Amino acid sequence: MVVSILIHILSIFVLSVQADYPLRDGRPTSEGIREYVEDNADSLIRQYEQFIGDTLYNVWIYTGDLTRHGIADTIELGFYYSDEIYISDAELFYAYELKDLPRYLRASAKRDNRFVKSTILHELSHDYFAQVAWEMVGVDSVHVDRAFMPYVWVLREHESFGSRFIEEGICEYIVEKMGEVIAQKKPRAPRSIEELTSKENEYMMMYRYSAYFLKDFLDQKGFKQGLKILAHNPPPRYDEILNPDRYFNRLKEPVPLSR
Repeated sequence: MVVSILIHILSIFVLSVQADYPLRDGRPTSEGIREYVEDNADSLIRQYEQFIGDTLYNVWIYTGDLTRHGIADTIELGFYYSDEIYISDAELFYAYELKDLPRYLRASAKRDNRFVKSTILHELSHDYFAQVAWEMVGVDSVHVDRAFMPYVWVLREHESFGSRFIEEGICEYIVEKMGEVIAQKKPRAPRSIEELTSKENEYMMMYRYSAYFLKDFLDQKGFKQGLKILAHNPPPRYDEILNPDRYFNRLKEPVPLSR
């Protein structure tokens, strides 16, 4: 008991020394989250642009109480809509950045993306995916499946699940490529629709397994071209997520629409 208390105290001390922003019990405070986002938003956009080799247009990053946007689920630490990103200022993050978390604490982290920086990068990927979709329609003159058109919300249940699965996987894939989440071993694939859609498995399926599901495809096609192919085709059905070859074998390259 004494040893565990000492370890906890030491953890708080180490984190306090490492972090440039205020902490409470070793974790980012609401005030610190707001300060971090205000100080680093522009530089993180530039870092993201440099990594993907493309430009983000008209994206704004704010902090706030996500429950005001109807989000009460603690899995969701960020929210994106119409070129605006909102980062939760609730004291739920492990650290401001992954590098702030000592290595000996990473192994005990039950979830691996609770960092302010990784959340911002994740939400920037939502913005980039929407930008690519608009570019496909307005510049490339190619079809975007309705499930991936920005601001189209009236979908059948399997389309809604599949499109979210793909988009969250894209976001977590790029954040992992940027080295801003704790690396995990290969996640276990779901064995049934019930396991895939279970609320208690939501984080593992929607964020961890989805990124793994897309990894080889995006590595092979390249990030932007991969996004265009994914947006061009209908999202995976439940059976295609359980059997990935069914999904990837039916994907077609986008072709310009005849004028």
